[in-house]
Order: sequence, then structure tokens, then C-alpha cells
Amino acid sequence: MTLEKYHAKRHFDKTAEPRGDDAVAPVKSEQLSFVIQKHAARTLHYDFRLELDGTLKSWAVPKGPSLDPGEKRLAVHVEDHPVEYGSFEGDIPERQYGAGNVIVWDRGTWTPEGDPAAGYRKGHMKFRLDGVKLSGGWALVRMGKPKESKENWLLIKARDDAAREGREAELTELLPDSVLSGKAGKPAQPAQAAGKKAAAKKAPARHKRNGQAQAEDATVAGVRLSHPARVLFASAGVTKFDLARYYEDIADWILPHLAQRPLTLVRCPQGHRCFVQKHANDTTVEGVGRIEVPTGGTTATYMTAGTLPELVRLVQMGVLELHTWGARGGRLDRPDRIIFDLDPDTALEWKIVAEGALLVRSLLEDIGLASFVKTTGGKGLHVVAPLAAKHTWDEVKAFSKSLAHQLERDLPDRFIANMSKSRRGGRIFVDYLRNASEATAVAAYSTRAKPGAPVSTPLAWDELGDAKLRPDSYTVLNLRQRLDRLKQDPWAGYFDNKQKLTAKMLNAFDK
Repeated sequence: MTLEKYHAKRHFDKTAEPRGDDAVAPVKSEQLSFVIQKHAARTLHYDFRLELDGTLKSWAVPKGPSLDPGEKRLAVHVEDHPVEYGSFEGDIPERQYGAGNVIVWDRGTWTPEGDPAAGYRKGHMKFRLDGVKLSGGWALVRMGKPKESKENWLLIKARDDAAREGREAELTELLPDSVLSGKAGKPAQPAQAAGKKAAAKKAPARHKRNGQAQAEDATVAGVRLSHPARVLFASAGVTKFDLARYYEDIADWILPHLAQRPLTLVRCPQGHRCFVQKHANDTTVEGVGRIEVPTGGTTATYMTAGTLPELVRLVQMGVLELHTWGARGGRLDRPDRIIFDLDPDTALEWKIVAEGALLVRSLLEDIGLASFVKTTGGKGLHVVAPLAAKHTWDEVKAFSKSLAHQLERDLPDRFIANMSKSRRGGRIFVDYLRNASEATAVAAYSTRAKPGAPVSTPLAWDELGDAKLRPDSYTVLNLRQRLDRLKQDPWAGYFDNKQKLTAKMLNAFDK
């Protein structure tokens, strides 16, 4: 590890950049970090940094990374930076090296293919990025022979599912802002305007917002998104484009939970001023799925999202929450799940909520029903038992009500079956009303319209013992990394488990 060149170029009594220390032995991380900093110095560029052997190996990328494999971006090798530099944002003062504004444009972890140190020396590195904005395979390739300084490399996107072409490949334009919540500082701006006219011929139409040019449209899963840079989750900096790409990335996980189910939607078109929508109307984007639901001797038209394009069209409508019925089209009179929504008093410790879910599981196991658990993305947990679509709504609701009242009778200081918040007082409301006809519950992997862009996340039962787990632990920004780490689906077998309620089960908790 050497930071001599880095130290020689900076006066740390004048700049807030982290100093780092050559005398400290490098700490080898199990997970290697990467960061891309948008740097509005004399000319705007992007600093691409990979943690390796205790420092950040660094390249200046004038045009920034592109998701188009055909776009080989010049990356000029520069001095190593300390690992602490990965969280640096702010202004480097005038007359100092690199003077200008710096923001963290993207960050996450990187996974090398083969020996990364050998690849670095050889001048050919292949790796995977798992960041907020960038993912998938990438390569850095040195041009020519090794030199003492200013080596020219190429940064190249691999041809994989994360690759894009055309306008949607240019994330530096579509997603210009910092990924650090609450630390974005001033938006980085180019110091020069040279070449604007030439660029305008190729660029998408733009409008001005907050002093920055924003792309007017982008395409995800074949669906055109207007205003893709509109921020939908302010505290997390998640835009409409980010949300669409999130659903595109996890489509295989979420779509089975949505298919053929009528939806109740929470729409927040501007990222705030949210409202609930049940029925399709003249504000529904063309191409969103529809399903006719019998009601009161007639039918009502609800929306569905059984395909990725349908789901992305809901994002275009500003939908931040997807709540599904407990039954599917063709058998809307027969629920195929039971949900126990554990909704705790705000003062209750999370450990108590987790213990409550395990108790519900135990009661169900005692009568022969398997169950699964997920966070709500709010403050509670859902315990879900899959069913064969054989039972009536009245049967399922009566059964869930009897279990909720059993919990209240056995542990009155811990559970309550009455939804009144004024009576909750340090207890968990066991909401069995999710099991009534036309009632809904937030879908697995749906976002919630709450700070941080939390996601309702399926868990393995043993994860409830993790002291770090919280109901909003998983978000749009880190859910993909969680899925990549899983050795198996925590809800494996859920859709194949066609359980039936016997007469004995239905009466198990009646008193």
C-alpha cells in the first residue's frame, strides 16, 4: 500500500479530504468496496475506485461509466486513495489539487474474477459490481505497456442482463445525484460548456429542475418512463427510473406474488401526497393489466400486474405500494392464503414482535399448518400460511379470528385482537381482518411509501433471531445484494404448498 503520491498532492490543513496513513497496515476486507465519485473539477469527470490491498485503486473516467457494452470509456489511472475516501463528499477549496465539488455518485461492493492483484498488475481486470446504480459484469483493460503514471485504461460493461443501449445506458445523465442520503451537498456541475450543441443532437429532450438538466424519458422493459429522474423516495434519493430498474431486477421474485391478483395501489406521483386507488379509471396507464371483480350484483375493474411491463407501467403511474387480494382470478371467492399481520404499538421492542411471530408459527405448526414470515416494510411482520383455494372467505376469516383471540386470551399483556390504537398500549395487534373478501396485504417485495424506500421482504424463520434485523432493514438500495447472498429462497415451497383446513383445524382455537 502506498499513499505517497496522494499525500504529496494535498495540503490537509486546507482540504477536508481524508488523509489516510501509510504507516497503518492494510486491513483486508471480506467484501471489497467500490465507489464512483462525481467530481466537478476544472472539467467534470467521474473517479472510479476499487478497494484492493488496503487502498482504493483509482481511475478518472471523463465521460463516466456506460451500461452499453459497445461504449468503451477511457479511464486514466491515477494515484491510490485511502479507503476512507470512499465516503468523502464536499468542496475541495480553490487553488488546491482537484479543486471543485465531489459527490458519491455510486457505491457498493465488487467481486473480482480470479486473483484481483494479478489482474491489476497484468492490466486486465474482470469483476462484478453490486452498487446502488451499477451492477453486473465489468472489465478494466490497460492500453499499451505499463507506465509510471497516467496509464490509459478502458472501462467496459459486460454483455449481461444489466447491460443497456441508447439513452437508458447513460446513467450519469438519468441519475445525476448522490447516493448518500442527506449528504448530497451541491450538485456537481461541469466547469465548461464546450460541446453542448453537438451533444444536444444526440441527447434526449431535457427540462431544467434544481439547476440540473434531467432526461425527459427512458425505457425499462419496453415501457417508456416520462420524468425518469423524478425523485420518489427523497431520503434515499430513489428516482422513478431506479424503482423501475429495481422491479426489473427482481421480477422473478415478485411477479409470482402478483399474478392474477386484484391490486389496491398507493400512488405518490410526485413522491408525496399519496392516495389509494382500487379501480382502473381514466388515470390508469394503457397496458396495465385489468381484472373484473364481481361486487354487489355487478363488476368492478381492478388492476393487476402479472408481467414485468405491467409492473413498470404502474411505476410510471407513481405507484409505491402494491397490495394484493388473498385470492386469484378465476377463484376470487376462494382465498389461497391466510395472513396474520402483527402490527405492534410503536413503543414495543422489535424483539417482542419477532417472538410474537414465532409464537404464531408454533400455534399453526401444532395443528399441522406450515407458515412463512416476511417483513411488512413498515413496523411489523406478516405470518403467511398458503392454502389450497378450497375454503370460503368466511371460513378463513373465522379461523384467523379465533387464533387471534386465542393469543389475546393466553397473553393479554402481549397481544390484542382489537384494532383500536388507543387500546393497543404496548401490545401487538393481531390483524386477522386481512383475511376478509376484498381485503388486501402488501405484496412480498413491494416497496412501501416510507422514508428509505423499504421493501416487504420474505425471511427464513431463523433470521428472526438476528439482533440487527428490523422491519425496514431491506430497501430498494440493498434488496438485490440480499438476494445475491441467499443460498436458497427463504420461501422455497410456498407456491407448491396447497394446505387444507380440516374441521379439526377450523375449530382448534374456539372457546
